[in-house]
Amino acid sequence: MALLLLLFDVGNTHTVAGFTENGTDFLKWRLSTHRFETEDELFVILKTLLENHDIKSKQIRSVVIASVVPSVNYIFQRFSEKYLQARYFWLEATDGLDIKWNVKNPSEIGADRVANVLGASLTCDDAIILDAGTAITIDVLKNKSYEGGAILPGLMTAAYSLFEKTAKLPQVDLHVPVNCVGKDTPDNIRIGIVKGTAYALNGLVSDVKKYFNMNPKIFLTGGQSKVIEKLVRHDIKDPDLTLKGMYVYWRRKCVSCL
Repeated sequence: MALLLLLFDVGNTHTVAGFTENGTDFLKWRLSTHRFETEDELFVILKTLLENHDIKSKQIRSVVIASVVPSVNYIFQRFSEKYLQARYFWLEATDGLDIKWNVKNPSEIGADRVANVLGASLTCDDAIILDAGTAITIDVLKNKSYEGGAILPGLMTAAYSLFEKTAKLPQVDLHVPVNCVGKDTPDNIRIGIVKGTAYALNGLVSDVKKYFNMNPKIFLTGGQSKVIEKLVRHDIKDPDLTLKGMYVYWRRKCVSCL
């Protein structure tokens, strides 16, 4: 019976639950973060998914949680204790990860960003990671040193803001617009949000490369990355980058679990 690692990437909008045996291949599901309010509700959701893939709870050896939503952390902790009796670990920027955290307060770095940096470090020493989610984050890795980054509003966050704060602008679906000038309001919004965000990312990446005099690999990941992937310059698109980094964290920090 294969022993599995359970990974929870807890985001503001969605939570990705992933299972892996080797840190390369993942079985994963995307859940609404606020769909469940107790460990019992989380168990009911996951139990059905696990049964469909013939996974038993006793196969889960450890749980790694990368959360940017403190208000739901207790749910994942109680779930791990009550239903898995498994050891659980909170991912954070700490020593012993083969990364130097060259910022003022490493504890403030979002767990998902830490995981992305660890995942990118498997491929190269110099990297810029673009993660398009509820917020869009840019993270810079230079010579295996984390140098900081930037945060932008996510695509849907920007769209919802326009819809909620204006009287006449409609809520629209987002995709890559064909033109640079819209002939109707929905296209105006798409051009402003999708192309505007993509150009901002390209410009910021260009600034970072000049500032550090580096030629890094540029990674693109995140749930909304598919909307901007044709507009944003990147070398590697990896939807599993965060999960890969969480596995790296477990391998480097939780040796006793092996």
